[in-house]
Amino acid sequence: FTRLTSRGPFYPPRVKAIANAVCFGAHLDQEQLQKAQALVIEFADVFALSIREVKPVDFTKFHLQIPQDAIFSRKVHQRPLTQPQRKYLFPVLDDMRRAGITRFIPADEVKAVASTVLVQKTH
Repeated sequence: FTRLTSRGPFYPPRVKAIANAVCFGAHLDQEQLQKAQALVIEFADVFALSIREVKPVDFTKFHLQIPQDAIFSRKVHQRPLTQPQRKYLFPVLDDMRRAGITRFIPADEVKAVASTVLVQKTH
């Protein structure tokens, strides 16, 4: 991925990969399809091929307003993931770790545990 490298967001192989990744509806006529594809190519710099290409923002912070004395469940009520769920989820978690979004922590730092729910898209 080259969006944040010296090759930049308009590096031709990257633009081609983005154009190939975008799906257009079958309801578009040929002229509309060509215009939509041209827009995707023109604005290739706003697309990310990977979560690692997303730039962190430094102009805002998200703060959870959780009282210091709040106690959350630390029991795992997760059903085992199926093989297709594991095949999807584990690479996503690895990407998030490589991008610095998540990290492993020691068990004594865990404050809350929640189940992961994966639902297949309807399309």
